[in-house]
This record gives sequence, C-alpha cells and structure tokens, in this order.
Amino acid sequence: MSSNGETEQKQEQQFNILPHPATTNDPNNDPALKSGNTGSSDPTGKPGVFVPQNADKLEQPKSSDELKTASAELNKYSVA
Repeated sequence: MSSNGETEQKQEQQFNILPHPATTNDPNNDPALKSGNTGSSDPTGKPGVFVPQNADKLEQPKSSDELKTASAELNKYSVA
C-alpha cells in the first residue's frame, strides 16, 4: 500500500469484446480454421475419431472377472 492509498482512485478492470477475424461467411477464408489446431488428435486433420493404423494389434480388454481377480491380487499386498 502506498502512503496516499486513500486518495488514489482504483480503476475498475474493463473487458472488451473483439470482433471475429472472418470477413466473409466462407469457412475456407476463416483464419481461425487455418491455425493448424483442428481440435482432433488425428495428425492427418480428418474430422472424427482417430484410429491408429496398428489398432488391430492392441491387446483385447480384460473381462470384468479378470479385472476383479487382478484387483484382489493387488489389494492382498496393499493391506497394512
């Protein structure tokens, strides 16, 4: 705090709304869409869910019985 804190006038924080950078309604001319960030994790830029080429080589998910057995095995050692 300064010595003349009571005499200083605090300015209220202000926010401004900026106009959208698009000059037309054509999405091909929209600079926001050309930024490289498409919102998906697909490196090709295609819309939709990204499925890696090696997805068929991934192991199958474990059944609920296998998960319960593994959980019980892990919890057996963690009880103090």
